[in-house]
Amino acid sequence: MKIAVLGLWHQGVVGAACLADMGYEVVGADPDAERVARLRNSQAPLFEPGLDERLGKGVKSGRLSLLTDYAQAVRDAPFVFVMFDTPVDENDQSDLSEIFRAFEAIASVLEPHAVVLVTAQVPVGTCDKLKDLLRKAAPNVSATIAYMPENLRLGQAIERFMAPALPVIGCDDPATFERLLMVFGPLAPQWHRVSLRTGEMMKHALNAFLGLSICFANELGNICDAVGADGKRVGELLRLEPRVGPKAMLLPGLGFSGGTLARDMQTLRGLGRTFNLNTPLLDGAWKANEEQNRLVVRKLESVNPNLRGARVTVLGLTYKPETSTLRRSAAMEVIADLVGRGAAVSAHDPLADREELKSHAEFTFFEDALAAVEGADALVLMTPWKDYKDLDFAAIKQRMAKPYVLDTAGLWNADQLTALGFMYDDIGRGRRARV
Repeated sequence: MKIAVLGLWHQGVVGAACLADMGYEVVGADPDAERVARLRNSQAPLFEPGLDERLGKGVKSGRLSLLTDYAQAVRDAPFVFVMFDTPVDENDQSDLSEIFRAFEAIASVLEPHAVVLVTAQVPVGTCDKLKDLLRKAAPNVSATIAYMPENLRLGQAIERFMAPALPVIGCDDPATFERLLMVFGPLAPQWHRVSLRTGEMMKHALNAFLGLSICFANELGNICDAVGADGKRVGELLRLEPRVGPKAMLLPGLGFSGGTLARDMQTLRGLGRTFNLNTPLLDGAWKANEEQNRLVVRKLESVNPNLRGARVTVLGLTYKPETSTLRRSAAMEVIADLVGRGAAVSAHDPLADREELKSHAEFTFFEDALAAVEGADALVLMTPWKDYKDLDFAAIKQRMAKPYVLDTAGLWNADQLTALGFMYDDIGRGRRARV
């Protein structure tokens, strides 16, 4: 059975590689010729554990082919999966232009009864617009559209695809649901069918809820810092309460950066404005999150009021551990803020995309973490890579001009670093850096 996958960045590449591994004939398409060439050589656009190997296996077996032409990819395909990673602008508003271009390209060549499944992150109501586009462009085509709320996580995308935590398919046609179960049924014990718009709304609801949880934990942590309580332990113990749950995102730290969570929170806020509905909870969370990442600069200024000329080392640049992308990472936002205040920033990351780094001349990148801390007035951990867990802090202290450490992720042992003579600071644990 042939499946066409449109859009080959993160979720599209993961989906294409996993579907091929499941035994389907998969044709992936993306107009970026350079990206497609790399994919044919088993090189994913960004690092994901095990993904390059799955790509290579699929291509070698002949079950996965990769093209630059959308229309060619969908010919004779009973299933078309639209798996773009929808880009966002600086205000985290979705840019749907590439999705609509893809639909315009495939409308006239779609199989008459194809199922088009959208997993790209789109605002609620988008699938109905895409349905209208197909109806106008190809009146004789009776393809149906469904929506699946994608729930992949960078660094865990393959396992998330193969065992979805949110097995929901949005479609208004029961027969379309049954056809999609032929593909996805083995991946979850039970799939839930909802309406098309309810499926789209599921994605917004999930990410906005996670964003709200993060904002609450961070605000609680800031209060704990002020009163001397341990916000991390509060969050851990709250998870014991059944109404909260063991996996609730309640550990204080940095705010969520732009992208997935921000996109869906902005989408819901935008819908509120469209339908003249107040969204004070979401509006407040948005403001709180913007403020939270400024906490890094505020903490640095508490020990060094004038950052102009200060040398700050940042460890960890990527959006999160186990990935290579810098796209909308909190670390990059913090660095921009520091540079804007006149600080000289050095940085290290074990896996950050070196090509992306070439466009960031505002800081100095080092391939060696020890070299990056030479002469630093402050060391800030942003991305908690496991590589940083057991650094040689005695050597780091010798190299730093001032032994101040800000551990935004709570990765390091505070007592150990304090015993070595560091001024240790973190977020939400009720400690104050000793100056």
